[in-house]
Amino acid sequence: MNARAPGRPRILSRERIVTMARRIADDEGLDALTVRRVAQRLGTGQASLYRHIEDRDELLRLLAEDVAVHLPGPRKCPDVREQVIGQWLDAYDYLSQHRWAARIIAEGEHVADGASAFAESALGTLRVLAGGTAESRADIARVYRVLWHLLLGHVLNAHPVGHTRSEGAGPESAHEAGDADAVPVPGPPGASVSRDDLAWALPRVLDGMLGTL
Repeated sequence: MNARAPGRPRILSRERIVTMARRIADDEGLDALTVRRVAQRLGTGQASLYRHIEDRDELLRLLAEDVAVHLPGPRKCPDVREQVIGQWLDAYDYLSQHRWAARIIAEGEHVADGASAFAESALGTLRVLAGGTAESRADIARVYRVLWHLLLGHVLNAHPVGHTRSEGAGPESAHEAGDADAVPVPGPPGASVSRDDLAWALPRVLDGMLGTL
């Protein structure tokens, strides 16, 4: 029989290591993520992990890849402009649940091939949105980079200095607004305001850069 004996440790794999690393990053933050900490949570020794990964740097690269492959695609709706806006808002919601991932992306030290699916789909909808304007088509890559900076800024800076409650920003949560049916946005306090700001900014940025009004 191939059944695992009672009390016998589960076989280590790179997938198990990355899964545990993601949990540690979610629960304790990226700074707490070390090979030793992963080994402790898996109930094994560091030497066992080094059979599957070289060091913490490779662990971060694998985490970046894991995040990249789960970035959302465009929403299925007939309006291309809404597809673009929806995809970037969905990316915000996803990264808000794993803020350490936005930090890895922003630092740019770990390039993830898995991000190509998100990039290709986002660039594709931007090209459709730009229409037949040659000048707009030539600037698509630049528009894409601007949207990434806008997204990462809102994810990483949910509490900008002096602007945790900007004048006229409105209530910070659905409960404060008295909307009992609203679904709360995952993330720390202030994330809902940051998401609202991003939702406000995205169409204005697109309209300004591509003339999509």
